[in-house]
Amino acid sequence: MSGRTHAMVPAALIATLFNADPVLTLTAAFAGLAPDIDEPWSVIGMRLWFLAWWMKYLFGHRTISHALLMVVAVVIVGIVALMPIKMVVAVSIGLTSHLILDALSGGIQLWWPKQDRWVLGRYPVYGTMDQALLVLAMVVTVGCLLMRVGEEVKSASDDGQQSAQVMHTER
Repeated sequence: MSGRTHAMVPAALIATLFNADPVLTLTAAFAGLAPDIDEPWSVIGMRLWFLAWWMKYLFGHRTISHALLMVVAVVIVGIVALMPIKMVVAVSIGLTSHLILDALSGGIQLWWPKQDRWVLGRYPVYGTMDQALLVLAMVVTVGCLLMRVGEEVKSASDDGQQSAQVMHTER
């Protein structure tokens, strides 16, 4: 799947689960891009090219960084480092969604170092499935964010009304 889809799908999931918390939503989006550090031409690989070329040369694409072992290792490190549990959940959902999306577009070595590929489909990158998932994720994320903004505005207006009432009763 495309980098946009890898970022938006976990963002939509986290926005839905955690009331569109902006920090958690962005964390999930970045975590959704992270496994492609083994591909120099990916969104993250172009920015960290020195690491991407090294990873691709040493392991290949869709191997160690696309393995369940990597997700478990990152979650354990997050827990040991005493990251907030919501942050660990956001990262794990971002990483796991990436693995599922790549399994839909040709397969991954889920049980790395075992060479078997886990394939859920052969949908092309930038194809109809990629575009449909991207649009759905964008609609869900924007909808959750708008609901969050509405709640914040309502809360601010309620606070404003309460302070106006307090000021009125003090006179």
